Amino acid sequence: MSSDKKVITVFGATGNQGGSVITALLSNSEIASTHTIRGVTRDPSKPSAQKLKSKGVEPIKADLDDLSSLVSALAGSYSVFAVTNYWGTMSKSTEIIQGKNIVDACISTGVKHLVWSSLPGATALTNGLLKNIEHFDSKAEVSAYAESKKAKAGMWVTHLMPGFYMQSLKSAIQKDPKTGISTMFSPWIEATTNIPLLDIVSDTGKFVAGALVLGSASDGKFVQGVSQWSTPGEVVRAISAVTGEKTVFQEMPVDAWEEFLQLPPHARTELGENMVLIRDFSYYGKGSQSKQSESDAFVHAVKGQKLTTLAEFVGANWTE
Repeated sequence: MSSDKKVITVFGATGNQGGSVITALLSNSEIASTHTIRGVTRDPSKPSAQKLKSKGVEPIKADLDDLSSLVSALAGSYSVFAVTNYWGTMSKSTEIIQGKNIVDACISTGVKHLVWSSLPGATALTNGLLKNIEHFDSKAEVSAYAESKKAKAGMWVTHLMPGFYMQSLKSAIQKDPKTGISTMFSPWIEATTNIPLLDIVSDTGKFVAGALVLGSASDGKFVQGVSQWSTPGEVVRAISAVTGEKTVFQEMPVDAWEEFLQLPPHARTELGENMVLIRDFSYYGKGSQSKQSESDAFVHAVKGQKLTTLAEFVGANWTE
């Protein structure tokens, strides 16, 4: 590979978000021809990491808890896509430390552009009403930290906020024991809840590729990572139309919904509040769906990119 190519380092290279970013970067001929892609993974020897190598991606190991490890992994990088996994530890403080370590490593190694996988600060957004959505607040705190540090370092920071995963819809649908009909059980309201659906596998990387192409124009931007906004009613109608199997929606109280979750009590509370955030605050804040075109501009910054519709996702993923 040419030594004058810029290096893009992608965290979580074998996961949903990082994998999507790598796919989008490799699909863009301009980026692929002028950049070298480095994929951070916990174990570069695993088959999934070696598969990346066969595509021309350099797998590299890094420990998010070890700043020196991150500095080594990011050395020579021009741009970075970074993501952390709250659910690996279910610790807000751990995720904040890991995220700040990444920011510090980027600054230490002279990274020009950091794209951080963030989320809205739910406690602040809801004026303290929803204060248990730790995986939102932790990522938002890292965003604030990056913003406070970037100017002195001369670094651009783009904050991608992934929406509600389309991949999670399937587990929300069960056969109603009373009727036998496929039913989507949720604390949402069928006709009025606005769900920011994202195909995390197909579409995450499209927003990131756009941010990298836009460069300085994407600095300080908070991007709503949404493939399609839909109400619960629209979701079940789309599933029914594509699959030919009747699917309906059933609203249920938050506490009853939480009882379905096979998780520790604090995690059930967190996810219950997450559903309320979507229902009452449209995830990013009331009315945020009306601003989606500003974020979609990142996708359209790369010629040929388009977002996945709900119907396309169901058609590709809804199998018996």
